[in-house]
Amino acid sequence: MPQYLDGVRLLHHREQQTTTDATLTFAVGARDETLPTVGVAHALEHLVMSTVRRLPIQIDATVDTTATSFVASGTPERVGEFLTGICAALANPPVERLEVEAGVLAAEDGWVTHPMAALLYFIRYGARGAGLDWLDGPGPDGLTADQVTAFAQRWFTADNAVLQLTGPIPADLKLPLPTGSRPQHQHYPARQFAGPAVVGIGIPGAAVLLSLPNTDAARTAALATDVLQQRIEESARHGGGHSYVVDYDAVQQQDGTTDWVLYAEAREGAEQEVAQAVVESLTDLAADGPSEEELQLALDRFEEERATTDAELGAEFNVLRRELFGEPPAEPLDPERVRATRPDDLAAVLRAALPTAIGYAAEQAVEQWTKHGFTEVSLCPVGEELPAGEEFRPPRMARLFVREARETALVVTPDELAVREEDGVHRVRWDEVAGVMRAGDGTTVVFGTDGCVILVSGDLYRGGQKVVAELERRVDRSLWFQESRFKAED
Repeated sequence: MPQYLDGVRLLHHREQQTTTDATLTFAVGARDETLPTVGVAHALEHLVMSTVRRLPIQIDATVDTTATSFVASGTPERVGEFLTGICAALANPPVERLEVEAGVLAAEDGWVTHPMAALLYFIRYGARGAGLDWLDGPGPDGLTADQVTAFAQRWFTADNAVLQLTGPIPADLKLPLPTGSRPQHQHYPARQFAGPAVVGIGIPGAAVLLSLPNTDAARTAALATDVLQQRIEESARHGGGHSYVVDYDAVQQQDGTTDWVLYAEAREGAEQEVAQAVVESLTDLAADGPSEEELQLALDRFEEERATTDAELGAEFNVLRRELFGEPPAEPLDPERVRATRPDDLAAVLRAALPTAIGYAAEQAVEQWTKHGFTEVSLCPVGEELPAGEEFRPPRMARLFVREARETALVVTPDELAVREEDGVHRVRWDEVAGVMRAGDGTTVVFGTDGCVILVSGDLYRGGQKVVAELERRVDRSLWFQESRFKAED
């Protein structure tokens, strides 16, 4: 029978030890925010952890794209204090500390995930869901007490939590979290390309996003990405000395697939070599599969993990995680089917993912991808024709002396805002505005859910204030935010 504590699902690992290790996980992360509330989960985590900071045990907390976790190790009594304190603070966040923690968050300047993974999620999903990992939003100083409290009340409930304990259960443990119906996660359609795509900006490194099925009993996709990661590491780090960090990130989707991002950082001057290592590792494995030695190492890692973890509770956690995130159930893991995996099985999985793959390279190394059949694309959808509507042009002096200004035009229609720039036409429908930022220099920045960004001001366009007024009339006030003063100073 499932175990519960105050409505929170409990998974108890019964190892023989006198101390207690606890992980309290909530099925909510950065992808459940909105553009005007980017960073609210991280801010809440800081506020909550401040209330237990003087406990004399090991404590930690993390916020990633999909989940928020609070961790403690120590005597059962102290771990019990930690868990009770965390839950009490989540139920009634100490928002009076928000201004102080805003400065701490700005000093931390942390990413939810690696920048290359964040960028590829943005290319795939735009300014929503996992794509928000790439955007700053209002900054920590732009979040309000009401936003933090509302986020806590919606997501940090007993029904949306799992507590994993190893060792003794703290006596009389209380988890004073609010109860209610489990919140539902929003899922967004992926951006589609005509074949594999690649983008390039200034991050030194290379990466690839692959959407792979994750419900089969052999967990073939996990083995395939393990082999791909070790191939990239052997080539970019151990073979060439071009990289140190080779790692991955993953986000599960509602349709039974997982978006895996494998990335390799590049030392200065080695961007070409690292991009070559990533794309050739991927395409070679998709064509020919791994060697027997590479496959055996992945299988040995699988066996080692099963031997050193509680397989039964691990399987129970995975089933519960899928339930919390609204994902389809998976076939139970079958170790015999895993062991029976052959190189051709992994090649087939990677080959099937190639048509929707998105690669990344530093700008000067994009050619490493295009010569393998990847098409370079922009960070957001770009068209060719401006729609018909009221047109606004840059000031006359700008058009006289700035070549780009002669091509630029902003158009307002009953359905959308559009701008023609040097790279083409960007469009944001009124009902697809993800957020509107008032920048420190007076510019109004419009973010579309598909990733397009349009700047408006009286300095940029004659009559630009009329466009701003139209935005104020059409876009809900909850979507507006000020640029962070920390970002402006930087």
